[in-house]
Amino acid sequence: METLLPLTAVLGLAALLFGLLWRRAAAARDGLARRLQQETRQVGSRLAALERRLLWAEAAAGASHDLLLVTGPDLAVRLANPPAEARFGPLPGEASLIAYTRSLELEQLAREALAAGEALEALVDLNGRPFLARATPQDGALALALSDVAELQRLSRARRDLVTNLSHELRTPLTSLRLLADTLQTAVGQDPATARDLAAKVAAEVDLLHQMTQEMLDLAAIESGRQVVRLVETPLLDLAQEAAARLRDQAERRRLRLALEVPPDLVVLADREQAARAIGNVLHNALKFTPKGGQVRLWARAGEEQAVLVVEDEGPGIPPEDLERIFERFYRSEMARGTPGTGLGLAIVRHIMQAHGGRVWAENRRPPARGAAFCLAFPSA
Repeated sequence: METLLPLTAVLGLAALLFGLLWRRAAAARDGLARRLQQETRQVGSRLAALERRLLWAEAAAGASHDLLLVTGPDLAVRLANPPAEARFGPLPGEASLIAYTRSLELEQLAREALAAGEALEALVDLNGRPFLARATPQDGALALALSDVAELQRLSRARRDLVTNLSHELRTPLTSLRLLADTLQTAVGQDPATARDLAAKVAAEVDLLHQMTQEMLDLAAIESGRQVVRLVETPLLDLAQEAAARLRDQAERRRLRLALEVPPDLVVLADREQAARAIGNVLHNALKFTPKGGQVRLWARAGEEQAVLVVEDEGPGIPPEDLERIFERFYRSEMARGTPGTGLGLAIVRHIMQAHGGRVWAENRRPPARGAAFCLAFPSA
């Protein structure tokens, strides 16, 4: 009995210790489980956030018009967005930057950015088209963004040409007006016949300034979206007569004949003011290039869905390579550089005709006829 008591005590103590250890182990296990669950939730949350960011990045890369490439430090291309693949082709696994883009300039920019450890920019040429490339090293990778700047460069040149042309074109009529005004104030200008001749020349210079001002206002209205086109049934003859009436004085001063051969029953859908302006711009162009004593003819033909007004002049015609470009903003052909104008009139005509759901084009008249023909197609009523 004396031997059993210590053993019982030992067993009880052992059970007590075991229970204590078991509870501590269970508490530790529960704590560990809670920590694991918490960390699992955190990791899951981070993975979900990374997945969302990846989806957003892919969506942004797909929506961007820029060409986006990602390379490793070895300049092997890892990723290319759809615009990049549209230009360079599908990415074949991994390819070197120069093999994929075939651009030594881009390769050099990428290597310089990696060596410098900072973002660098440069203009690069891709098959004759300029791109602004930005190379950004980041976290052992290199991101490349290429923006097509061909249109920006064209607009920049066009604006420089506009400033140059306006400076020249405004100087000419203003100088003429000053000389004519000074002459009118002299004894020579007091002669009635001379005064009438000088007044006619003043009117011609004022017409030129008005035309230039109107073209600038029209262009500003078109680009700002303020120009509203309201199509109503309108006789095409009325539009042609209205445009001709505005320019009849100019035609008479140059002894030019205006021949209107438009059927009175030909009706189109048009905004009267805008359509007359478009016809007036084309007619003004025809008067400018037709030699003195010549004729400008306006005639029309009817189709099933469109009616076409044709304005024919007797000028030198249009070089074939310029037949499309003459409708570009600020563009002036070599032939037109010696004549007054801003290079906006025909571009405005194209905008107006497109807003009507029609179109405008130019062609040279067939020999033996001389000159050019401008065709304005309006939707039939």
